Amino acid sequence: MMKTMMRTVLILSVILCACAAFAAGKGATTTPTTAKRTATFDPGKDFISLHYDHAADKDDGHSAAADRTILETLYGADWITKRVAPVSGACGTNRDTFNSESDAVMKAVWDERGGWLAAHDDWAAAVKALGDRWEATLKDGGAIWVKEGGQSDLTAEAVEKIKGQLPGVDTHRRIHVVQHSNWNENKTTTEALAYVKRETDYIRIRDANPRLRKKEGDMAFAQTAAAHPVFGPGWKAAFDYLNPGTRLDFSDTGELLYIVGLGEMNIDAFRQHFLPTPAPLSAK
Repeated sequence: MMKTMMRTVLILSVILCACAAFAAGKGATTTPTTAKRTATFDPGKDFISLHYDHAADKDDGHSAAADRTILETLYGADWITKRVAPVSGACGTNRDTFNSESDAVMKAVWDERGGWLAAHDDWAAAVKALGDRWEATLKDGGAIWVKEGGQSDLTAEAVEKIKGQLPGVDTHRRIHVVQHSNWNENKTTTEALAYVKRETDYIRIRDANPRLRKKEGDMAFAQTAAAHPVFGPGWKAAFDYLNPGTRLDFSDTGELLYIVGLGEMNIDAFRQHFLPTPAPLSAK
């Protein structure tokens, strides 16, 4: 009898704690400590959309250079032109703060790798271009991965377009949206955010600022990146846009690192992996 009573009390305590935790978290915006993977990126079939808001923070400039550095190192230049769509101006309620100076960075980083979409100049054209490229990938059996470096308004319209063009596609299983920022979510229109969360595999990862941002800057990193024989011009344009002596910040690249399976890499690990210092020439 006593054991039965104790077991009942324990069960009730667990239920009450669970209810209290739910009540405390209900309505609050929280960042998960881990993100449960529902799929694995397949570079042979899948497609990556790189969405930058460039409004108003300039960190997207550094992120653009970092994103190309990662993708070209891993998969090659030709692969980028076939399986990547960089988009600028992927804004939400912050659209009026778009920084047009970011165009110089996008040109330096992406023009020679298939170009980029200027949603701030022609939103409808960007949505159509994404829809067409996503459709081709989905028809070939691939999946879509969105690096949500900005807000989700553009993504919502692209997903809606896909559902109209390919009504039989399970967008919950085939379109993966990765976000790390509460701020980005808060600047997304309420309807768009709700739609993307409802209609896609929406993945929240931990905020990448603690590991991919140095508020005090990092000139040693900047010198190494700017000197790279392939990626140097893109990094130089990014550093002209946002001075790395005052702040180094490619925190939005956290989503891309998650997508390609590199996890929570920090700045030092990124430099060692993607921007290694060349070995000195042997004396003859």
